[in-house]
Amino acid sequence: MIRASGATGRLRLAASHDGVRTVVDTLRQDGLCRCSRPFAEPNGAARLVTSQLGPGYVRDDRFTLDVAVGAGAELILETQSATRALGRGGVSEARTHIALARDAKLFVASEPLVAYDGAAHRARTDVTLAADASFAWVDCIAPHGAFERVTTTLRVAIGDRIVLHDALRLTPARLRSVIGSAYYVRAAMSAARSAALLAVADGLAAELAPADIELGIGTPAIGGVTVRARGPDARAIRSLLRHVIQRLRAYDARPDLDDVNV
Repeated sequence: MIRASGATGRLRLAASHDGVRTVVDTLRQDGLCRCSRPFAEPNGAARLVTSQLGPGYVRDDRFTLDVAVGAGAELILETQSATRALGRGGVSEARTHIALARDAKLFVASEPLVAYDGAAHRARTDVTLAADASFAWVDCIAPHGAFERVTTTLRVAIGDRIVLHDALRLTPARLRSVIGSAYYVRAAMSAARSAALLAVADGLAAELAPADIELGIGTPAIGGVTVRARGPDARAIRSLLRHVIQRLRAYDARPDLDDVNV
């Protein structure tokens, strides 16, 4: 049954570091947004699993996610399951605002968005980074029938300077198979460290990517790695991209590597 008007949801999250581990200080869920309790990771990070009530994004829905990660804190965000974009008529929208303080770390690993017949969906994510803050992101979009369009925008800024802007405008003609995107960036990353991470990503792609997944790997202006993947299986693409990003994060965190000499 299609609803006559759009629903709303808002989730506000804030985390800090208490000197030993990451603590979730704020967790506020309104409307159809939901979030798990924090799970402690072995390295002192906190992990949260988000979800929403209802069948997915339906026409005219509006959802907002606000995330603030304090100095030295590390947060991992996952979604509970794949999310559907449904309905004809209006455009559903998801907006995400992320602020990372000095030395903060955030990894957002979403389950796939699946676009169904007639759906029109728009997603925008705005990220601000303080010094040495790192941001990692994995996202997949899969077609399911004759959807209308899906548009996504990711903007990363340091202060007032935009250092990464990535936009996809997808129609059925452009989204014939699953497309996945992954990013790993850190403020103040050296050119040498960025080149080393790019080499790691290239090696992982050659080693792990099956023949039916096409990969494109690059470096944004800020340094770090961007990966675009295309193939028939959303789960396989997400798993591959997540593994690559996890390896890049672990490599970049190694204290024995000098930015000048990697």
